[in-house]
Amino acid sequence: MKQSSVIVLISTALLLASSAAAQTCPSSSTNISNFNGTPIQPNSYIWFNANFTASGIPSTGATISFTSTITFTTDQPYIVNVPNAQITFDPNATCASTSFDTASNTWMTTVPLAGSDEIFLAGVALPVPVGFSRVNGPVTWQGSFTSNTAGISVAWKWGAAVYSAFNITDYNMLKVKPTHTQACGYQNSDHAGTPEAFKAFVVGGARGGGGSNWTGSWSGTVGVSVCVTGGIELQ
Repeated sequence: MKQSSVIVLISTALLLASSAAAQTCPSSSTNISNFNGTPIQPNSYIWFNANFTASGIPSTGATISFTSTITFTTDQPYIVNVPNAQITFDPNATCASTSFDTASNTWMTTVPLAGSDEIFLAGVALPVPVGFSRVNGPVTWQGSFTSNTAGISVAWKWGAAVYSAFNITDYNMLKVKPTHTQACGYQNSDHAGTPEAFKAFVVGGARGGGGSNWTGSWSGTVGVSVCVTGGIELQ
């Protein structure tokens, strides 16, 4: 009887180990929402932007990486490749900053350990072509997270606003606000992801109503445990 119990325990342990081994990096996450019914005019721009909060950041800091795509259907199926993102929680940082590295096509964001209720995750501008119609069905932002530090969880959401003019040749010209609070150089209450240099050009459409809704209304929030690069994600 005792031997049978030992065999059962060993089998269970092997099964759990096998299950854990299958959960390798990166940590995939999908956030699905919808656009409003406002028509989006050709030659305008849809500014997709995502933000997050993180827990489990140690006192020594951590780095989170994110790669993603956005898919939806209007006059045709669209697959939008979002620039990569790298967010560094720096124990020496006193305020948050964001820049865009054109060489690696990566958003580089640095934040204090305390973070913010909204930290800019990633963004992409889509030029609206002639023939673009209302979005049929959901808009899906699917991404993968990795980190250099174990034990981190994130909760992320996204918005989308329409602009009549935008800069898509150099994202640094947008002056994207990196956080809702503690942002270097921005003494305002604008949401993370606001393109400060182009606020005057926002119009209604996507998930925004124009006016002061520079990011668009937020989707629901999705949580995910972030695995360690090269390691195994245990859930």
